[in-house]
Amino acid sequence: MRSRRADRTLIAAGLVTIALGALFLLDRLEIIDVRFGYAMPAVLAAAGIVLLVAGMTG
Repeated sequence: MRSRRADRTLIAAGLVTIALGALFLLDRLEIIDVRFGYAMPAVLAAAGIVLLVAGMTG
């Protein structure tokens, strides 16, 4: 049986992954222009969110 902490962390990681995937898809469709300089802070922010959620639930 999984603990609630693991479930919340996995949900946060999944949401962040979906958001980043959507961002890069919009870039590929040329709806928005994402440069590496913009994408890297977003990736770091996503990692930080996952770590915060994991730390707050523990």
